[in-house]
Amino acid sequence: MLLVDAIDHGGTRLALQSAGRCEGSTTGFDNGSELLELDTTSALDEYLKIYLKFPIPASRLGPIARIFEYVATAAPGVTEILTVGKVGFEVRDGPWDRVIIDAPATGHVIELIAAPDNLGSLIKLGPLADQTAWLSDILNDHGRTGLWIVTTPEELPVSESLELAERVRTETQVGLAGAVINRMPELVDRPGLAEADRLAAEPGVSDGLRAAASMAALRTRTAAAESTRFADAWSGLGLPWITVPWADNPVDKVTRVWSGRS
Repeated sequence: MLLVDAIDHGGTRLALQSAGRCEGSTTGFDNGSELLELDTTSALDEYLKIYLKFPIPASRLGPIARIFEYVATAAPGVTEILTVGKVGFEVRDGPWDRVIIDAPATGHVIELIAAPDNLGSLIKLGPLADQTAWLSDILNDHGRTGLWIVTTPEELPVSESLELAERVRTETQVGLAGAVINRMPELVDRPGLAEADRLAAEPGVSDGLRAAASMAALRTRTAAAESTRFADAWSGLGLPWITVPWADNPVDKVTRVWSGRS
């Protein structure tokens, strides 16, 4: 399996390290799988090496490198093609039985997965046209590629996630595969909520205890309401979803939830 961090934020590596799945700065983790961390420079070097047979990484070519970087960042869709092209190459020609991508959030992921179709509609001839065609075939094959949306049980993340799901369905040909409600807190039961409300309103209670009680009640009510809102909207799509409790070791918790799902 290949795990791709397409955001280049280091969060994927940190999560794997905290779970004991990835050591130091190496790219391998415990089951023989690998982690690939992408950025524009490395993606451009890979693109030129794989598709144009460029013998020297562009990042080492001084002024020429700056020209390539300008083109890659200035032309609409080129940066996304560099990223998705590298991932597509690993899917098509790599040794992996599965490729999982930690993709950017909300609107940027639309630009990423729609880039081959968008550029393909503009460029009809040449190597870039050929590349966008087979990338589109991979992305738009629902039996091969699926997008999982990850949210947290809070108002803004849930709203953005539902908006993203709608945009994926209406603006791309990529199939939605499922959803994750992540970092779900342990909910306070009804007697606990009643006690929290009492402490928040009772005279003579210390400010610290009053604040803690109010925060606990608010967290529970928000998480319950927003997870329900997301689940109700998602169920209309007929797609699976799972809830992952908040945990110090999120990778281990996700693994346990996933292995026990029905």
